[in-house]
Amino acid sequence: MDAASPATSLMADTARVLQTGALVILPTETVYGVAADPRVAGAEDRIYDAKERDRGKPIPLLAASLAVVERHGAILSPGARRLAKRYWPGPLTLVLACGGKTEGFRVPDHPVAAAVLKAAGGVLRVTSANISGEPAARTVEAAVAALGARVALALDAGPAPLGVESTVVDATGTSLKIVRQGVIPQEAIMNRRCVLFVCTGNTCRSPMAEHLLRRWLGSDSEWDVDSAGVSAVDGQPASEGAIQAMAGKQTDLSCHVSRLLTLAHIDDADLIVVMTGAHKRAVEQRFPRAADRVVLLNAFSSAHPGEDVPDPFGMKADVYRAIRDEIDAAMPELVLYLRGLVRNG
Repeated sequence: MDAASPATSLMADTARVLQTGALVILPTETVYGVAADPRVAGAEDRIYDAKERDRGKPIPLLAASLAVVERHGAILSPGARRLAKRYWPGPLTLVLACGGKTEGFRVPDHPVAAAVLKAAGGVLRVTSANISGEPAARTVEAAVAALGARVALALDAGPAPLGVESTVVDATGTSLKIVRQGVIPQEAIMNRRCVLFVCTGNTCRSPMAEHLLRRWLGSDSEWDVDSAGVSAVDGQPASEGAIQAMAGKQTDLSCHVSRLLTLAHIDDADLIVVMTGAHKRAVEQRFPRAADRVVLLNAFSSAHPGEDVPDPFGMKADVYRAIRDEIDAAMPELVLYLRGLVRNG
């Protein structure tokens, strides 16, 4: 079959075969898999029998998209969501809390697998098409040789492009854990955390906070630091007052470029630090799932506890310096808080 453009009629036929409870061999970008429709009673048992697989080993789910995974009831932590945004569709399986138990999910990056999922309702039980303990099948010939007598249909789209199984990450806890090393290396999974500063236009307060925290954390920190604005215009420079105020801290803001706050920024952030209560409300209203990660900067200040950080835009140089110093005064406690997050997973 044409791997790049599978026939719609064949995908519909494949979905009908799956709906009878029969097994289907299908290609993915990693290896060939054997699939069953989880809605059909007994279909999953046929996979265990065909593979001679220990029933104590769960069979993961392939899903058509991240949205389908969430509709299935899976709960994604910020770290899990960041990985899903980065690697789905692709060779990453995430073990997630789902309906009081755990499930492994992957969104495949193969046109045939994607088309079968779409035709079959969005979710299928799929695992490698081989006898348990034997090498995974990169070709349909190898898959059929292993399981052919126990499946109803095999889709031949040529060799699997990667030929290596997906990386499996347990994302059910507060920290990520590699369960199986696959295509994606460990160092790409266990990436640094991110703290995001948010103000209005991303030209004054949040860029000053971003660069001040970087100074406090040092070059060997486990944290990345970024900033954005709830009403920012993309591509604007830092205000002249902010540039001059930060020059007094031996920090150059002249290369800063403003960014409008988006869902992608929210999903990348483990902690979102806002300048005012209005910013906090705006973030929580626009991005409800981020509510437990949003905190006011002056929650870390002993001099201005719980207060808003005023906007110095258009003010004189001494106002900018005062706001810079107010932001800087909150940094020691914020650094201690970030270290505690890392220490506690």
